[in-house]
Amino acid sequence: MVAWCCVLSSYGYSIEPVPRDKRGYGFMENFTIWFGAGISIAEFWAGALLVAEPLSLGLKLSLLAIILGHAVGNLLLSIVGLAGADSGLPTMVLARKPLGLKGSYLPSILNYLQLIGWTAVMLVVGALAMDSVSNTLWGLSLYHVWIIFLGIIVTLWTLVGPEKWGFLEEVAAALLLILSVWLTYVVLTRIDLGSLWAVEESWAGFWVALDLVIAMPVSWAPLIADYARFSKKPSHAFWGSYIGYFISSGLFYFLGALSNLTLKRLDPISIIVVYGLGVPAMLIIIFSTATTTFLDIYSAAITYKNVFSKADARKQIIFVGVLGTVLALIFPIEEYEWFLLLIGGAFVSLTAILVMDYLLDKETYKQPEKILNPGKTMDYSAITIWGIGFIFYMLLAAASLIPGAYIPVFTETGNTLGSSIPTLILISLLYTLIKHPKKH
Repeated sequence: MVAWCCVLSSYGYSIEPVPRDKRGYGFMENFTIWFGAGISIAEFWAGALLVAEPLSLGLKLSLLAIILGHAVGNLLLSIVGLAGADSGLPTMVLARKPLGLKGSYLPSILNYLQLIGWTAVMLVVGALAMDSVSNTLWGLSLYHVWIIFLGIIVTLWTLVGPEKWGFLEEVAAALLLILSVWLTYVVLTRIDLGSLWAVEESWAGFWVALDLVIAMPVSWAPLIADYARFSKKPSHAFWGSYIGYFISSGLFYFLGALSNLTLKRLDPISIIVVYGLGVPAMLIIIFSTATTTFLDIYSAAITYKNVFSKADARKQIIFVGVLGTVLALIFPIEEYEWFLLLIGGAFVSLTAILVMDYLLDKETYKQPEKILNPGKTMDYSAITIWGIGFIFYMLLAAASLIPGAYIPVFTETGNTLGSSIPTLILISLLYTLIKHPKKH
């Protein structure tokens, strides 16, 4: 066990291909990492959005959107994980295959920036929730203390390293499972499920709701191979991530929708206060913040190494953890969330490219040296397709990002179908027809 840990540790802070005989993650390690990622206030909040205006779904259609959205979104996420498991390489290094060596630097820079930003956002959200609970329990407002506390926890959790995450994540997943079952029980015992199920519903907002659900697992695609590369078998990476994230994220989407339908409150923090969840809620917040945010910090460090290969990943982990904490303390980071969503739009089209490139050229992904050194600096046609996807996504999403914005055709399409699904379809078709014309 000690020898395996040392070997995994040496590759855990590198972007070199992890040899198959040096890998230590089975199904359970992949499952617990992604089960932990799906338990978060963000999922709870997104679920609440499904039943709020303008989507205004009822219980039945919300549940349908949650199940279908995770079925599709998790498929895309786990296929990128398969590429990581086949090659032993992290996600931003995989981007060298379609985009070229230096072509992969642009998504790496964007990913690095968004991961620092999301680290700060998750600390802010976690601290706000902790502050609400501490106010309710003890009459104490300790917002800044909670930011620092959570920042230290997630940075130390990340520094433990890939070789020891398996054990930590299994313990955390077991605790979160118990707490989640308890939370589900609390929610279900305070509502009239039968009357909510009997309500007549409109399909008007269904496709945008489905798009919103799909977007959540797709947003993790730039990170998944960073962890899947340690998998002993590709099937462990695929099914571990698929099932783990499906269960936890789907459950928290459902609880968010159910709570908002009953309490008419969109803000998950106010819902926690209304339920009077106390210490168990505090434990959920601490563990879920750790199991979600450490992924942002570690992947930021590994992403940085794709551009600066000689950088020390451990130092980057500390830097990102400290910077994320400082940003959470001094900037109203929630006001810049639109900017992070803007950057995130770039990865919808990149996910489509990574998925299609892997599905159409699987054999190359089993030869990691050809990806690490792709023999091309910039693939301009692939970069152009990626850029088209980003622009297309922004045009569709403009109305939701900029209040009052209206772009003929695009705004109507975005308001009807969302922005992720049309972008994924367009870029998948474009990339296949232009880059693999003989295989479509």
